[in-house]
Amino acid sequence: MDLKLTWIGQGGFIFYLGDKTLCVDPYLSNSVAHVDGFQRMVPAPFRPEDLRVDIIICTHDHMDHLDEETIKYTDFSRILYAGPDSCLKHYRAIGIPEQRLISLNRDESVTLGDAVVYGVYAAHTRDSIGVVVKYGGTTFYLVGDSLYDNQLLEAGKHKPDVLLCCINGKLGNMNYLEAAQLASELEVKVAVPCHYGMFKENTEDPDKFLDELAKSGIHGFKMEYNVTYSAKDILGE
Repeated sequence: MDLKLTWIGQGGFIFYLGDKTLCVDPYLSNSVAHVDGFQRMVPAPFRPEDLRVDIIICTHDHMDHLDEETIKYTDFSRILYAGPDSCLKHYRAIGIPEQRLISLNRDESVTLGDAVVYGVYAAHTRDSIGVVVKYGGTTFYLVGDSLYDNQLLEAGKHKPDVLLCCINGKLGNMNYLEAAQLASELEVKVAVPCHYGMFKENTEDPDKFLDELAKSGIHGFKMEYNVTYSAKDILGE
């Protein structure tokens, strides 16, 4: 079955992997507004209670990626929760049972049905990760939050077809020029911008990224918010 993908805002994605479903970094509340004053620019696509997935992976313990006001309303009895050690600590504090937790640090992996998900380096927090998702002959690399760093190129060993990359250039993330450079250096087929359009204080114009990609001959694909695409849609096949 073809991989399908939905962007749910910021760095959050849902991957449909045959009979299994993975969600990465769901931010489905307005909790950042209560701490930093950053209001959502778009409404949440659905309620946390309605997140029907097999596993949630949080790439690092920042509120717009591991959002307690999202996670605490999800189904602890059915969903598995994965991430680096700092995220596991936060999951425990929320009250998620130990048997529902899975370690996913850098250089670790999780098998989900016929898919494999790898934790890879991200230059953001002490143990932040990016994730590589392999399924059905297609490989996606979601950078997570990260500055540009040569160590990101280590994900190239997985031969990613599609790069999902932050472009906002603020608060510990690479800018659109650096994101385009990363796409070129990884020699991906397609690059998709993310981590924009959620907070007016921390956004960027994705068309700048697409224009920069075109200079190196890499196809860019702009996903619409809360719209599901097949891997073939994104790859232009």
